[in-house]
Amino acid sequence: MGIELSRELAAATLRKTAEVGLANAKANLPYIKQTILDLSRKLDAQGPSSAVVVGAGPSLHRRNPATVLRESCYSGAVVACDSALGYCLRNGLVPEYMVTVDSHPHRMIRWLGDPALKSRPPDDYFIRQDLDPIHQDEVLANKTIIQLVNRHAHAIKSILSTSVDPGVTRRCLDAGMDLYWWNPLYDDYDIPGSWSRRVYELTGAPCMVTGGNVGSSAFAFTDAVLQVPKVALVGFDLGYAPGTHLRNTQYYYELLDLLGEKAGDALIEIKNPYTGEQWLTDPTYYWYRECLLQIISVARCETFNCTEGGVLFGDGVKVIDLREFLHEINEVP
Repeated sequence: MGIELSRELAAATLRKTAEVGLANAKANLPYIKQTILDLSRKLDAQGPSSAVVVGAGPSLHRRNPATVLRESCYSGAVVACDSALGYCLRNGLVPEYMVTVDSHPHRMIRWLGDPALKSRPPDDYFIRQDLDPIHQDEVLANKTIIQLVNRHAHAIKSILSTSVDPGVTRRCLDAGMDLYWWNPLYDDYDIPGSWSRRVYELTGAPCMVTGGNVGSSAFAFTDAVLQVPKVALVGFDLGYAPGTHLRNTQYYYELLDLLGEKAGDALIEIKNPYTGEQWLTDPTYYWYRECLLQIISVARCETFNCTEGGVLFGDGVKVIDLREFLHEINEVP
């Protein structure tokens, strides 16, 4: 059932996100001063030969790659998804780039620390899941992230989709980040009147494939803009660790609304042949997985999955642990 549902998600995602994304792009217009093309022109031709993209899957906390990177004095580029930014900063790893794409009006700002948290509507999104253990104490987590982001923002370039809520934009600016903009590729740009064409004509920012989520967007940015030959992925589980309860999965309420008491039937079990563990994924994450594998198949870089867990493996992905990757690129002795 789960795989069949995943095949319907592309059209559903377009319906859900395009209209809101265009409205947010209009609201963000006053802030759009630089795009990822401007960033590309500024990059040194002799830039790093590798990059690590940090997602926010449960293996991030099981394997703690930030400590490995920090202790190895890794000199390549570090690209963090918005949801992994707090983890990186708490562990002494300051990414050069942070990518964000989701248009949600009050969740995404939490990854940067939300000054207006007390006024937000009740939402168990953060405490119900295994996204980041620090969020079990939401008030303390928010205070900590605000302080860390404010302290390190000057060293972080924010790679913002025009679809993000303007509150996220203002939070990045107030903290002191440099902003570089891009448009999500919602649909076929060549179709007259397409959502992608409309948002490009509105903003003038280049369009970039998203794969439906921030992790795939961050990988696409790293390959297309930074153009490093070797890219490692950490925290790219695209699923849930063994033993995760249905209620603690990200799209639990959506599956409950759709399938009721049969919601659990939509979960998909996938054995990771490298760890021997039986992982769970759901229709949405399975679709993300398939999209990312397609993006990887046409990417110019060599892709290494150093997550040490999860369900991302297949053609074009070399699965190794992070220390092995660092040895391969001669970043550690």
